[in-house]
Amino acid sequence: MANEVYANNMEISCKAADGKSVACFPDVCFTPPVAPPTPMGVPIPYPNTGMSKDTTRGTRTVKITRKEVMLKDKSYFKTSYGDEAGNAPKKGVITSKIKGKVYFTSWSMNVKFEGQNVVRHLDMTTHNHASQPGNTPPWPHLSKMSPSTQGKCKREKKRERKSCQEYKPYGEKNVCKEAELSGEMVNESAWASKTATRAKANKCLSARRCQLVPYRPKDEAGIAGCCPAQTPDHVIPKSSFSVGAFSNNKRQPGWEEYSKDTAPCMCVEGWGNTHGSHGVRHSEHKALGVIAGVKKGDMREFGKEASMAAQSTRGAFPESNCSERCLTAQLADGHKKMLPPNTQPPKVKHSPSGRSKPAVLNRTARRPSP
Repeated sequence: MANEVYANNMEISCKAADGKSVACFPDVCFTPPVAPPTPMGVPIPYPNTGMSKDTTRGTRTVKITRKEVMLKDKSYFKTSYGDEAGNAPKKGVITSKIKGKVYFTSWSMNVKFEGQNVVRHLDMTTHNHASQPGNTPPWPHLSKMSPSTQGKCKREKKRERKSCQEYKPYGEKNVCKEAELSGEMVNESAWASKTATRAKANKCLSARRCQLVPYRPKDEAGIAGCCPAQTPDHVIPKSSFSVGAFSNNKRQPGWEEYSKDTAPCMCVEGWGNTHGSHGVRHSEHKALGVIAGVKKGDMREFGKEASMAAQSTRGAFPESNCSERCLTAQLADGHKKMLPPNTQPPKVKHSPSGRSKPAVLNRTARRPSP
């Protein structure tokens, strides 16, 4: 049932809810037969599901529909379902367990019950725990509704999983290290161009560009950020939400709670917005504005600016093939969390930056609409 109790415009997860964390994948478990050439069993990935009705160790005094509420770290779903066939003696490859607990790895940052952060639908979970870490990578928790990105980014998610099979969290390899993007960033144009070439050559990193991340990711929330040698680039520039320079700390009306640290970013290469793929992305954004006749400082509907920003990434990273539909859905979701409940996004300022490049302008003008 839907209990209609919300935190940050998302329904709170509780024992009385119908919330589910569906098909968390992959939960790799050893599966019979247990015989040569696989004496431990065959490692098979299973999709796991957890349910709110299995909430354990929730709130003691605060109740929703007379039942306990999920809390950060303390609470869990006592059982996950889907890996029952992986019952060789070793069971889960990490936890040595099947049907283990489901823990949340993200939660509300500012709504607390009994002194602990509450958990909401769309927050991330890991499954089949005996202890930390779990046996699966993070997956969104679905309650009253599915994430808007679930269907709109289905193709991108499938390609990322296929392209990144050998890299963490699915495999053992470190994609940043293999692509030589694990070192410190260098503020040089030549270095940025070389780094961008390496990133584009790696199929996993190209696929992961479609997954937007916060500027300052929180590891405890189960969110992976960019490689150390990459820059998280605000797809909608942070200056779009400010009156004057962003450093003035005066926000556009309705965007008083805007946070650059949690705003959606794409992983790019280049220290500043004039170097490497970082510079190309900003040049694409500026060119699209010129073609559309939008002047710097013009106030625009959020959806239109989000669409233009998404198109700029498609021009800068054609090899990633991120759909505008997927990117705009992530931009809408990420910025909606900064607004009061049931509020439509206010207008934002068109605020291009970086260098104008005639070659980019000509290429962008000739490119067909998505």
